[in-house]
Amino acid sequence: MATPPNPNTASFHEHHITHGFPQHDGGESDDGELVDPDSVPVEVLVEHLLAAKRALSSVNLVQRADDLSTHARQLHEESVILGAQTAFLKRGIADQLKLLSRVHRNMIHTYDASKREFKQLTPTMDAVHDKLQKTMDMLREIPVDPLFRPEGEEPKYLFDFVSEDQVHLMLADLKEGIDQLQANQTSFSTDLFHFDDNMRSLSNALSSVSTPSQKSPTDSNQQGQPSILELFMAMTDQSHYMATNLTKLTRHFDICVEAVRITEGGAALARRKDAEDLGETNPVSISGVMRAQDGDPDEPTTWTRAEVVTTVIRDARHVDSVVEDLSTVLQGVEENFNLLADQSDQVKAAYAAVVQAFRILEAIGSRLDSYIEAASAFVERWNNEKESIFATLSDMERLRDHWEGYASGYDSLILEVERRRAVEEKIQNIWRKAKEQVDRLVESDWKDRETFTTEVGGFIPGDLWVGMSGPLQKWEVVRAQPEEASASASGKGGSGEMPKQDHGSAATLDRDVVDGAMERIGMASSNKR
Repeated sequence: MATPPNPNTASFHEHHITHGFPQHDGGESDDGELVDPDSVPVEVLVEHLLAAKRALSSVNLVQRADDLSTHARQLHEESVILGAQTAFLKRGIADQLKLLSRVHRNMIHTYDASKREFKQLTPTMDAVHDKLQKTMDMLREIPVDPLFRPEGEEPKYLFDFVSEDQVHLMLADLKEGIDQLQANQTSFSTDLFHFDDNMRSLSNALSSVSTPSQKSPTDSNQQGQPSILELFMAMTDQSHYMATNLTKLTRHFDICVEAVRITEGGAALARRKDAEDLGETNPVSISGVMRAQDGDPDEPTTWTRAEVVTTVIRDARHVDSVVEDLSTVLQGVEENFNLLADQSDQVKAAYAAVVQAFRILEAIGSRLDSYIEAASAFVERWNNEKESIFATLSDMERLRDHWEGYASGYDSLILEVERRRAVEEKIQNIWRKAKEQVDRLVESDWKDRETFTTEVGGFIPGDLWVGMSGPLQKWEVVRAQPEEASASASGKGGSGEMPKQDHGSAATLDRDVVDGAMERIGMASSNKR
């Protein structure tokens, strides 16, 4: 920032010309003595007058400085208003941004939670499907023993007696649920992306807002950049300083006019020289001033004329330095104005940015309800689809349990056939042993009867032997016929005939079939534990 020269150290000494015409008793030169007016040629006085006239063209510099100061005042006032409005809007937008950020975080949390749930749900679905697939593979690997099927039928497996269609339906439902979940996620992520973009735009717009006019002078000095207020005050001081020096030049010109006027032949020479002066356009006309002062004034005393001439000679030495000083100060004014204008532009840019941020905030506000509704709808759909998927998984688990029971039931059937065969074998063994004992009793009885007949038969009359000579009552244990077995079973509430029983005899299975069933049942029991 250009600093204005101190008026107290200006090129014109204050006591030289600020009083217009000298008011003290006699003008003195720099060494304290008055100049002899007759010793100063009139041409010198006229030259000083012309120089003073040309110096008054500095009024354009002063006018320029005044215009810049006036413009700076307008910019300062505008910046103060815009800065206050910017700060107010920025605080309000920042408060709203906090609320929006909270809503935004909740939406992100909802979306991330759904992704975590889906990530956790995927292994569960895979595990249920794998278990069901293993059960199906197991049913495909267990053959149905021909003993349980009609003769001549092609080999069958347990899987041939179940319907795979329901598995396909469940998998289709599961896939549809997964697709719906992913579609819901995609739809919600789109809404979230738009919300993210809006929030990012709002944050960027708000972060670009700065108000240099609101900085304190201390902050300005620390930052090496003066504030608008400091620049405006400096320009005001500079403009006032230039106006003061212009006033001094004006008074010096008036004294020169007076010195020429009271000098013999001075007025005529001044008019002629002024007419010959073809320099730049000057707002002051010497001829006009001379005509305005034409008349027959009282002839000044010698000491009064000497004082005027002395003042002209003394101040004329400083005219050029004052003009140069005005030009230098104007450069400082222009530099300060450029800095002020730049900061004013920054204030305007900040205001435009905060207005843009406010418009973005309005746009977000108009869509906020739709974002919240989208989040609520997503949560509702997500929960519904999860329930549907879990219901399908439960159905798959129940179907797997049913098929596991089916396989276990078949193995139990094999073991039941084996058990019944073993029971029948035990019964046959018991009957065989009983028959052997009966046969021994019959043989012993036959021998006893022979002995009895030999020893006693000759002594007993035949009338007393009636019925005693007949054979022993015979006993036989025979297998019941199917009709009898059915009737017996029906009457006793039995479970029906065994498959492929031959007249009531239990079926016989290969040992490896029985061992395989026992092994599978043992493995199933271990898995349950």
